[in-house]
Amino acid sequence: MFVNIRPIRAVQKNRKKTAALILLIIGLFNPRPVLAGEPIRVLLVPDPPSVTISGNPSLTLTDTDGHLLAEGFKSPVVIAAGPQGLIVQNESTDQRELVASSGRGEIHVNDMTVGGILHIALYHDKLRLINELDIEEYLKGVVPIEISTKWHPEALKVQAIIARTYALYQRQVNLGKEYDVQATTADQVYGGRDKENPLANQAIAESRGLVLTFGGQLILSAYHSTSAGPTENASEVWGMDLPYLKGVSCPFDQNSPYYQWSKSIPMEAVQKTFSTAGYSIGTIASITPFRWTEAGRISQIRLIHSQGELILKAEDLRRILGYTELPSTHFRIEKIGREIRIQGNGYGHGVGLCQWGAKEMAEMGYRYDRILKYYYPGVLVAPYSSITAVEPAP
Repeated sequence: MFVNIRPIRAVQKNRKKTAALILLIIGLFNPRPVLAGEPIRVLLVPDPPSVTISGNPSLTLTDTDGHLLAEGFKSPVVIAAGPQGLIVQNESTDQRELVASSGRGEIHVNDMTVGGILHIALYHDKLRLINELDIEEYLKGVVPIEISTKWHPEALKVQAIIARTYALYQRQVNLGKEYDVQATTADQVYGGRDKENPLANQAIAESRGLVLTFGGQLILSAYHSTSAGPTENASEVWGMDLPYLKGVSCPFDQNSPYYQWSKSIPMEAVQKTFSTAGYSIGTIASITPFRWTEAGRISQIRLIHSQGELILKAEDLRRILGYTELPSTHFRIEKIGREIRIQGNGYGHGVGLCQWGAKEMAEMGYRYDRILKYYYPGVLVAPYSSITAVEPAP
């Protein structure tokens, strides 16, 4: 049955008359696929003013109660934010959220392809896109982006387990919220089905359902690219005293391209970036370390400027300047003038597992479980089905 967008209005006006028929259609055709296993809700960002979607082989739209509104879209459908509701194919509706699905569970969203179902909702004057899918399918779009699929199979299993654990931990933390994780470096980068790789898929399948636990609960499985020295205590970076996120020696990552790095950042760009971030500062005179962590990274920096002094967390400095501009807080400033010249080591916050260290350990013959227990002291590798606690570990 093909239904164009106009029946959405008809359903809105005549829902009582058509409810029985709609429920019958849903019961017979089940337009929204059932998600097997553990579902995860992924926020696809940034929130756009409109989105173009299509399905394979065709697209179905329902409301949040599962009422069928339209189906049979074989060509792309454009959905935009309107003043009172969503605009679908240039037709205004009073719907504030739609759920898109396809017969084969594959949806094309702008320039990416995702599985599961897609929630399209009004969010202020834009759209909020949330992809809901099985966690094992989600991992297929994460693991090949977070590490190289050319790495040792044991390293790929390590990444699959920590990414699975991280997502399920965030799902518990975000109970009651609209989504569990973001598809960016704010959580884990998720690229959808276009990024799938057979070697990564194999590692995900061979570690299916395995997670990291401490005291019978999920852990916050933080990870980073390159430690370039001891890993960091979570208490130093985030103020969280977690027994499994204590610093350990990491002599394994010297082959990382980020083990040593240097940066030159124009002073004008630095001052503009601070202003954009909401800091009222004048001309910068100096930027110097103020405190260090036990592992030797900078904990706080002191910024002297023409309007006074600013004491700032080093991780906040990374966020303001950009994580690619300042790869880690293990750095020293060589010169300040028209530009800031920085020499540094490592990439990332330094907490938890070092990916390049895990790579080297795998090549040395360590199994995935030994690697995980090294970087997360005291943890167990266990099936997620064995966890009964609802609340995440503190």
